[in-house]
Amino acid sequence: MANIIKNPRNGCALHGALQTVQEIQGVVPVVHANASCGVINYLANSKTSGGNPRFSGYSTPGTAAQERHVIFGGASRLREQIKNTVKVVDGSLYIILNSCESAMVGDDVDAMTREIVEQGEPVVDTLIAGFNGSAYYGYEHVLADIFKSFYELKKNEGEKNPRLVNIFGIIPQKDPYWQGNLEEITRILNGVGLETNIFFGADGGTEDIENARNAALSITFGRWGELPAKVLNEKFEIPVIQRAALPINADDERALIEGIEEYITIDQETKEHFLEKEQKYELNYWSRVRDEIIENDLGRTVAIVGEEEHVIRLGKLVQEVFGAEVVAAVLTDALKKDEEHTLDNEEVLNSIAKNIYKTSDQKDINDIIRQSKAELVIGSSLEQHVADKHGIPLVEASYPVYHKTILNHSSIGVRGIVGVIAEYITAVKQADKEKEEKLQNKLKELKGQNVWQEHSYKKSHNVKQVGLVSQGAVRESI
Repeated sequence: MANIIKNPRNGCALHGALQTVQEIQGVVPVVHANASCGVINYLANSKTSGGNPRFSGYSTPGTAAQERHVIFGGASRLREQIKNTVKVVDGSLYIILNSCESAMVGDDVDAMTREIVEQGEPVVDTLIAGFNGSAYYGYEHVLADIFKSFYELKKNEGEKNPRLVNIFGIIPQKDPYWQGNLEEITRILNGVGLETNIFFGADGGTEDIENARNAALSITFGRWGELPAKVLNEKFEIPVIQRAALPINADDERALIEGIEEYITIDQETKEHFLEKEQKYELNYWSRVRDEIIENDLGRTVAIVGEEEHVIRLGKLVQEVFGAEVVAAVLTDALKKDEEHTLDNEEVLNSIAKNIYKTSDQKDINDIIRQSKAELVIGSSLEQHVADKHGIPLVEASYPVYHKTILNHSSIGVRGIVGVIAEYITAVKQADKEKEEKLQNKLKELKGQNVWQEHSYKKSHNVKQVGLVSQGAVRESI
């Protein structure tokens, strides 16, 4: 009997591949699928935080395969669609995305691609179908397939850039802060004289794909991104650094830069000057909230829901800044059998979370949060219902986020993490205020309106005592 998954959040491999190529400037996706595949992806993401790219929903070129194409094959329809797309849509690179239907009927997508390439058009394909895995799988594999084929189209090798770094693991749309995080990691590396290939967003594009083979180093943050980095390593001998998570403070930035120094020479004076500025910036903002954190005891028991990299990064943050205890960590991107990745974060996760779970089923996640007795949840908008039901504050930081707009905001580095700290403090203070108000209203009901007014008009020192009793009760209830 099949298992029913409530509110699956990750999407299929086709959706992940589509979300990825949509965000590369100059790339035009061509979806070989029924009409609904691209539209469903659009509807799933249209209300999330980051807005929509140029090609999304109804504007995405696609074959809109019908029943006859499933029965008799859709290769001829794909040939027609590619030719029409190249004629009417300007792009530097066209990428054909496969689907469950075309994979099951065995359409020869490779043959159609070669046919168009022989006519001089820049076209590559990826044969992953939706059923192959999640959106994270789609992100990695579409990039890997691009790197495997693209350089056959672009014969100009160019020169090696000894200061260029490829960035992988910040996934378009699946990380609500992806645009700001790419900008922040670029700022950090630029600060010590390095250049970045980020592929996506305002500063990314097909030029980054072309230049990726000339980079001196690839860095993957988290496990997703290991596969395309591996392809570049095998084809062009570009070394790879794997980091469990993106940096959240000046110490993390120093560790990242020192890891890069094993492969790229960085001017020491430039490096120290930059890191001193980062440390100064960090101390300025952290010192502003230090007293408030201590005096108001803002440390809470926390449940974190999100992909593994988010859990590691945000778990470390709440521990180090607030002294919080992570009582439950839910990894929504975990694979049951992860044979494609070598990065092992088990030790890191165990140092952060008391209990670790791997599921994307919302029913399971709700049960985990309830049983953990967490006092605060860091997760997605899908956790809003269970948080409200049990009176738990929620900080929305993982996909999907429906209730706020996130464009170039960041959640990493010394500059981006300031906003996350502010959100955490705000959520805790608002929850404490609501609990105190509820307690005071309850006291009014118990004492009766006349008795409460009598207490309110007593001398000031008595009023303070009543306030202290109320606050003490509030803390006890929390």
